Amino acid sequence: MIHNMLFKAGFTLKDRSFLKCYRFLKESNFKTYEQLKAYQDKSLEKLVRFSYSHVPYYREIFDNLGLDPKCIKSIEDLEAIPILTKDIIRSDPKKFIPDNLGSQKFVSVCTGGSTGNPLQYRMSKRDETLGLALMYMKFGYAGYELGDKMGVIAGSSLIPSTKPNIKDNLKAFVLNEKRFSGFSLDDEYMETIINAFNKFKPKYIRGYATSLYLFANYILNTGAKIDFKPHGAFSTVEVLFDHQRKIIEEALNCSVFDQYGMNDGGLNACECEVHKGFHIDMLRSILEVADDGGLPLGPGKEGHILATSLNNYAMPFIRYDTGDLGMLSSHSCECGRGLPLLSKIIGRSGDLITTPSGAKIHAAFFCNIFWQIPWAKQFQVVQKRDNQMTIKIIPDNKDSVNNSDLQKIEKIVLSRTGPMEIAFDITDTIELTPAGKWKFTVREA
Repeated sequence: MIHNMLFKAGFTLKDRSFLKCYRFLKESNFKTYEQLKAYQDKSLEKLVRFSYSHVPYYREIFDNLGLDPKCIKSIEDLEAIPILTKDIIRSDPKKFIPDNLGSQKFVSVCTGGSTGNPLQYRMSKRDETLGLALMYMKFGYAGYELGDKMGVIAGSSLIPSTKPNIKDNLKAFVLNEKRFSGFSLDDEYMETIINAFNKFKPKYIRGYATSLYLFANYILNTGAKIDFKPHGAFSTVEVLFDHQRKIIEEALNCSVFDQYGMNDGGLNACECEVHKGFHIDMLRSILEVADDGGLPLGPGKEGHILATSLNNYAMPFIRYDTGDLGMLSSHSCECGRGLPLLSKIIGRSGDLITTPSGAKIHAAFFCNIFWQIPWAKQFQVVQKRDNQMTIKIIPDNKDSVNNSDLQKIEKIVLSRTGPMEIAFDITDTIELTPAGKWKFTVREA
């Protein structure tokens, strides 16, 4: 109760509108799809008219196409607008500055830079607050209440610094969080985390998918004693694979609630207690799944995830290519929420391995191979040329490397790729991205 009050007081000092946004989202939680769609359409109309009137890029796009902004009234109309990419923004950032920016409240932010090329952008204060409120409201799908104890193991997307300062520690205290970096999860650091969590006794655990997986795997492999019983684990930032979910749930003895989201497009989608898809938020943004040409795809078809942020007037993102691949579901959820569903998040389009014939291979293919190799602690597939790949493997120890397993891996991979040059690199480390993510596949070709 004390931490609930402290949490609310802290956010009220930061932004008085947070609790109002949070209550608005909770009240909307079980509205029908039709009610949510009406709100979404109204928000889109307002954003498009603003963008045409105040943002040079959109005025130029609409005029060149002979497109009347009044014609964009719903998600069904968005296909008339070209896809926005990071490269387009970087090519002329001034075109994305609203002419009334001086009268707006906004923050300047930067993407995590997973690709090594981060994007600088602006976010309206209203959009920032709505994003935070939405995140905490969605934690409620697992029973979370504001101020509940949260253990965090992650990189820079969730934790500001690997060396927390007084400000970071104060923020963690107000939020009732115990935070640990996911950049270097060696055995000694794992023990530090376990000891701290055993004292702190978090009600929930949150982190990058691979950070949670490595933590859980360490617990199972060492028989480490856990003196707390989390009500749920929140996986985010990276794709969560079925084997990882199984290990995390076994080690922590709780359900994993997978989540997907980003601030540069305002997207949020997460699992509920039914765990049969990701509920797509309709109040902060619009999520589309489209083909290579930008045409919308129906349920069951894999495509590019596009984002339209409905509240970011400091830098409108309309049909923004997130770089992620996903698939819509044709089903509604048994939980009774009216939100549409993503059936799965596939991963970054730029990280797919390309065969000499041009076929694309997802990271899941390699994960399914390596989950069955007991001595392989971590792996990464790096493609430097179309006909060559290097498979990096961190073993439990050098003596456990099994050459027959390497031959088996090579045979399975070649059966999918066709003729390719495959090299194995048995190593002690695999480099993380600047944001602290562990990529299963990296295409440099």
